[in-house]
Amino acid sequence: MIDRTSLEPREIVSTPFAHPESEITVDTAIGNGKIAVSSLPLVGETVAFTGTLASMTHRDAIRLVEQYGGRATHTVSGSTTMLVIGEEGWPLEPDGGTSQKLQQTLQLVADGSNIRVLAESDWLQLLGLDERREEIRRAHTPAMLSRLLDVPVGMIRRWARLGLIRPVRRVCRLPYFAYQEVASARRLAMLLDQGVSADILERSLSELSHTMAGTDRSLAQLNLLVQDDKILMRDDRGVLNPRTGQRLLDFDVNDGFGVFSPSDEGTSSNDPTDHEEADDETISIPFSSARPDLQDRRMTDWNAEEWFHEGCRLTEEEELESAINAFRNAMSLLSAEFAAVRLSSEHPADDQLSLFPDPAEVNFHMADALYRTGRVEAAIERYYCAIESAPDFIEAWTQLGCLQSQLDQSDAAEQSLATAISIHPENPDALLHYAQLLDQSQRATEAVDYWKQYLQHDCRGPWSDHARDRIAKATPVAVPAPMSGDDLFG
Repeated sequence: MIDRTSLEPREIVSTPFAHPESEITVDTAIGNGKIAVSSLPLVGETVAFTGTLASMTHRDAIRLVEQYGGRATHTVSGSTTMLVIGEEGWPLEPDGGTSQKLQQTLQLVADGSNIRVLAESDWLQLLGLDERREEIRRAHTPAMLSRLLDVPVGMIRRWARLGLIRPVRRVCRLPYFAYQEVASARRLAMLLDQGVSADILERSLSELSHTMAGTDRSLAQLNLLVQDDKILMRDDRGVLNPRTGQRLLDFDVNDGFGVFSPSDEGTSSNDPTDHEEADDETISIPFSSARPDLQDRRMTDWNAEEWFHEGCRLTEEEELESAINAFRNAMSLLSAEFAAVRLSSEHPADDQLSLFPDPAEVNFHMADALYRTGRVEAAIERYYCAIESAPDFIEAWTQLGCLQSQLDQSDAAEQSLATAISIHPENPDALLHYAQLLDQSQRATEAVDYWKQYLQHDCRGPWSDHARDRIAKATPVAVPAPMSGDDLFG
């Protein structure tokens, strides 16, 4: 998502918490005014935290423990009764090993201590903070995740294209991803980039699997992150080199080539029926199991699909001029290839059409590359082309509105962003940019409603405080009427 403001993402600051009334019983001693609070869920508990919390800072978590009757500790010892594991990535040390607190806890449990190990979301549920729990389990758009996790949108798109992360749903082409899955990918990628070996990370994730659910998916992510030219991935569109993003000729699983699926937990099978329930899963295969088509053929022989993925790869490598040319090649070949299929069959089958890149997607990616080279007006035209192919392409409408606003085309920008909202009223990205546009147009009162709608989808991200500030400044404060003399003196 194009961010045109200077507001930088900052550390997430949580808002004050209130006790859920269902959890609290208050008895007041009239004589001395003291209040005795009982029946709090953490009474008698000594709580420690490990890993990065997704819903709040550690300081706020410690304060919350005390408010709910427990005692917070910075270390794990025999007196610890509960360890809460943060869900922004996994509790992994800089060397790739599991956190010392988790190791100490598991050893104490093995020695007979009664320590509960809870995921952050389960701990929030214990406290009755279901809204906070839903926040970290809520699906987010790439732009929201970029702001929350400080990961470039292009990287999130790359991870999705290579199967590292998978959308939990799509609304008019806009993908929504699980927060924890993207946070896990970021953490693993950072550790690998810092030189931590994959073997250490695999061992740590295997240890975590005995304590927390979801680590099998992280093991699959690790498997893909460490791949190079010796490993390929096969998804519903064929065979893919995860390093370069290039498509290769498909293979026949009955030819005796082993296929590895992360869900198989280390087993392999040549029987395609073993994978019927996971047809939408990305799997990896040995490089020798596919013919390296692109490496054996001249670029002049590439088809539209191959040029499209080459353009995506070049964009990710910041080779933008080459990427733009690759997308142009894809578009020039697309019409001819599609026409040839139409000639061979009056009603092409879906599997025939799936061999071609979506023209809307090609134009959308070309628009992004053009914008990043400073050609804003050319990018706008390509977003229009994407919309002509797919009128409900809400990301294209949103990006179009942002670029029009950048060129001070306020009326056109408002129409584009309003269209995006009409297609998907719960699109947080369009709501955010539309509210910004109204503020910039000195229509702060109108913007309030859209800031409020935005907060329904993001109440803890770096823009949430900005939204609350804009709402507060635009909402008039009621001023008491002047008191009459009768009011003053009775």
